Amino acid sequence: MPDKIASRNPRTGQKIKFLLCDTTKRFHSLSSDGQWTWSPIQCMGKAASHPQTMVVVRFGPLRDREVLVELCAALKRNEHIVLALLDSKHRQLVETLERVRVDFVRFVGNVELTSDQLLKVGAQLGPVDRPRSQLAALCPFLHYDPLDVQHELVTCGAYLDRMVLGGRRLRTICETENHLLCEYYLVPRCSA
Repeated sequence: MPDKIASRNPRTGQKIKFLLCDTTKRFHSLSSDGQWTWSPIQCMGKAASHPQTMVVVRFGPLRDREVLVELCAALKRNEHIVLALLDSKHRQLVETLERVRVDFVRFVGNVELTSDQLLKVGAQLGPVDRPRSQLAALCPFLHYDPLDVQHELVTCGAYLDRMVLGGRRLRTICETENHLLCEYYLVPRCSA
């Protein structure tokens, strides 16, 4: 992570390299390099006092998604650098994050994170982590329908939403550049 993306912690005088908003509470350890919040309001308050800090927003349950997107939009209006961490690939969410001008999107899975892992992710960010690059690898025909507050049904829009996607096909074709060779993508029954 570039040195210019850091500000001083008023309590310790040390540089803070990131501010994490993680409503999932799956954060294992915190070093002096960062601060952790579990609510969007806390995150906005801390971001205001550390304007040069990269803000990392971790997306988890479906029920928190809308408020976290609003947080990202507010952070971008205040000119913060924002990294969105997603548990899984989700085209609709990445499109929304691109619209609110999030700087980076990274898929991290459903794991506990540490400060060292976040610093490593921050140091490795590049053009492939931009939302537009992430969208290029995801099929535009992916459709998501909520089942409840935690689960969604993923269907193939190119097959008139009659094919439920999951498992191997979703991960090896639909959520990769391999979708460009998919028979449903090449000859869709309807438009995206």
